[in-house]
Amino acid sequence: MIINVLKIVNEMIVLYLKFKRCFVGLFLIISLSPMAYSMPDMSKALSDAEFLTTKSKNFKLEVFKGKIILIFFGYTHCPDICPATLLDISKSMKELGKNAEKIQPVFISVDYKRDTPEHLETYVKFFDKRIIGITSDKKNLDKISQYFRTKYALLDAASENYIVEHSSNIYILDQNLQVRRIIANGLPSSEITRAVKKLLP
Repeated sequence: MIINVLKIVNEMIVLYLKFKRCFVGLFLIISLSPMAYSMPDMSKALSDAEFLTTKSKNFKLEVFKGKIILIFFGYTHCPDICPATLLDISKSMKELGKNAEKIQPVFISVDYKRDTPEHLETYVKFFDKRIIGITSDKKNLDKISQYFRTKYALLDAASENYIVEHSSNIYILDQNLQVRRIIANGLPSSEITRAVKKLLP
């Protein structure tokens, strides 16, 4: 009886080890496959959505193909996240030195009711003259948000001092307009710099 029990237990252990090896193997195949690391190709998004600047009413971000692009969604009345993130981007641009010429930081305002191109330009230049500020109508902002798989919302928009919910991530696109890294809010500027340097030729 004891021998039979031990035999069953032994068989169960063997099956468990076989299953474990198969599971680990499958995990490694999935995690090491190119698809596991694939990020969205934004070439269509940046050629599709149109934005407003002080110089254009149909500006498209595809003009920056060939550069590394840093994209951040926000709004000028943002009390904390946006100023802090723009300061981090500015610090990173300084840390990159001459390589900063190969980078284009972009601040996309999703506050289509209040943020005019003129106001945006003044706002971003306060942080760094190399950052451009753009916005658009709701249709185009919805479109670009869908491409980046993010959302925004104007809360209590009837109020004069309404707030806007938006993504707090920085999207880093390579020279071919493909998202290569997403920097979460709260990480230091050195993390942006490190991610950008990996994409430099």
